[in-house]
Amino acid sequence: MLIILTIVILLGFWALRLMEQAFQRQEFSRMLAGTLVAVAAGGVLTCYFLMSDTLQMLFHLQAQAPPPYAQDLISDLNWLD
Repeated sequence: MLIILTIVILLGFWALRLMEQAFQRQEFSRMLAGTLVAVAAGGVLTCYFLMSDTLQMLFHLQAQAPPPYAQDLISDLNWLD
């Protein structure tokens, strides 16, 4: 979490610097680059939150005891190997 947060903060800082330079020099390309970097930072943060929820759900399901019929189902599917 700390690494992802550091990356997002650095991307945000870089985006702000690009936009500041673009405003001072009246350059559209730097403003576009700053916007894209800011969107990338948001994308990294969004993917992190989506994946963390998904992984927590998977680990929670894995920690639960399997249902009693699961072993019968697995033994019935052994012919697939």
